[in-house]
Amino acid sequence: MLFEIVDGGGSGLADGEGVLSQREVGLLIGALNYHSLVQPGREFKAVVLRAPEGEFPSLTGEACHFLEWKADRTAVCSVAVRSTVAADVPGKATVVPLVIDLGGERSEGGTSFYDRAGLKGKVFKHARFGAPVVFDALRQQLTDVYEKRVVPKRLAQPIAAPRVMAAATEAPDPARPQAIIFGLHWLEMGGAERWALESIALAKEAGFLPIVLTDKDSSHPWIGRPELAGALVLPLTFPLPPGEEADLLLALLSEFSIRGIHVHHNGWLYHRLAWFKAMDPSIRVVDTLHILEWRTGGFVEVSVKLSNVIDVHHVISPQLRDYLTLRRDVPKSRVALAPLYGLSDESLTPAGDAGPGRPFTISFIGRLSQQKRPYLFLRYAAALKKAAGNNVKFIVHGDGALSDETASLVGRYGLDGSVELRRPPRPVDDTLADSDLLVISSDNEGLTLTTFEATAMNVAVLSTDVGSQASLVSGKALLPRQPFAFVAEAVRLTQSVMSSEVLRKEIIAEQQEKITALKELPDARGWTKALYEGWKA
Repeated sequence: MLFEIVDGGGSGLADGEGVLSQREVGLLIGALNYHSLVQPGREFKAVVLRAPEGEFPSLTGEACHFLEWKADRTAVCSVAVRSTVAADVPGKATVVPLVIDLGGERSEGGTSFYDRAGLKGKVFKHARFGAPVVFDALRQQLTDVYEKRVVPKRLAQPIAAPRVMAAATEAPDPARPQAIIFGLHWLEMGGAERWALESIALAKEAGFLPIVLTDKDSSHPWIGRPELAGALVLPLTFPLPPGEEADLLLALLSEFSIRGIHVHHNGWLYHRLAWFKAMDPSIRVVDTLHILEWRTGGFVEVSVKLSNVIDVHHVISPQLRDYLTLRRDVPKSRVALAPLYGLSDESLTPAGDAGPGRPFTISFIGRLSQQKRPYLFLRYAAALKKAAGNNVKFIVHGDGALSDETASLVGRYGLDGSVELRRPPRPVDDTLADSDLLVISSDNEGLTLTTFEATAMNVAVLSTDVGSQASLVSGKALLPRQPFAFVAEAVRLTQSVMSSEVLRKEIIAEQQEKITALKELPDARGWTKALYEGWKA
């Protein structure tokens, strides 16, 4: 912590029982670390608020300096702390008042893109949630246009390459902790986030202090994960007050010997990489890219634009490597392919045979978000139930922005009693152990970790043919991305699998063969470990 506790106020901040949960204590520490950095040496008196379920925290934004709050917030405690960050000039003696809003439970990030204000937002929302599959069909037609006609002509305006200055040769200051800055969306369930936490653990093993920045609103349910123990976690709430962004970044450079920056999913940090390189060209920069997004370009487009200030692009799939090097002219020497195998499947073992009389069980596992299309899985489930009768069961395992819609569609599609909804923290392997088939209905992916996990547990996978899924999934089990074609083909193929255990085992065997071939490539963990070791010099 970058502060000393003057009065814990019964919060639980000082390693004792308090009124705050472990997650809330993590958020409070993150907020107080931020304020200690931007106002070094000052003493703070913070009123701590708790919000209703679903409301996001406000930890670093302008609201922290307003001494009033909404009527639905509850002031649960107050704490007094003093920043231990040394100030260049003695700070004012006056105590700084703060209001820290910890938000509510179950405020996962990823608010629907269509949940916007104004008439246009209302029309989009009505169309999207009134007829999600039809709306998605139109959306996929737009994706086709972008993939075939717009993306081939897409040209990024690259940022100019930095000029190396004398400061690049200066030796690290031994008095400052060596640190790596990590950029994440949020601290909650997701494939990119799972890999980010793994890389944070690798940085600690290499002797670095991880500094973890997030740029998206969330309740950050993973903030208490063991991988973050000992890290400096700064869950940022935007917009930051005027001047505090510069204060924050300058404080990070002055307090720590920043040896590298690893961007996972964090747009705010991406756009400050050029500043870091200009301030200290010796800082090494890597980003990890997961998914090629045809319509918006996503992080891949940002990465291409900023490629001149990124030393190496880590990509997890052959598709992304080929896209960067062959279609966007990024030099091969600055693109490293290292898939995420072995990240979550090594400890899994094949499930036993299903008990007698158990219905054929099909699962959806992942965030309940637009990208994963849980509504399409449910439409497929309804069509399959109609075709195959009642000897089939479905499990939807996940949480996210579309959780309410998913629960509503179960009844709307006539699936009451046929679909079981599960959510974290229940383990994914529980669901895979109960499954005969995993169906991935996403409209885009990189290489899904769930396919690795399913294969380790002898579960067959049907997946849309998106991203690099063809590198993992049997050629017999790839499905169209377009929603109506997906439903028709998925129902036909599932019926074939249900009637033929031989076919199901052939699909699993091909999954295993493809994963074995993929493991000839360097794995992400080993590649990153070697990278961080090189940053020690």
